[in-house]
Amino acid sequence: MIRLNAFFEIKDGITAEQVKALTDELVEKSRKEEGNKGYDLFVSTTNPRVYLFCESWENEAVLEKHKQTAHFTRIIPQLSQLLKGELSLEAFTR
Repeated sequence: MIRLNAFFEIKDGITAEQVKALTDELVEKSRKEEGNKGYDLFVSTTNPRVYLFCESWENEAVLEKHKQTAHFTRIIPQLSQLLKGELSLEAFTR
């Protein structure tokens, strides 16, 4: 299993509603993908501009397939426009 944690911070002036408009669809569709074991978005309790995607995938192959889906390739570039800096990714296995 692969656990992927993706941290990001949104730019000043960007609202939670703008983030939610993009991330709700991404979370919903990603959860339905073959090999997905969990896909959630969290907001920091200490900084409401910081978010965390927690994803669990059956293996590296299904994670790579996820990165090629229509919803991922459409939404991630749009979401990137709202970010202060880059997405920070950490992958884990057990």
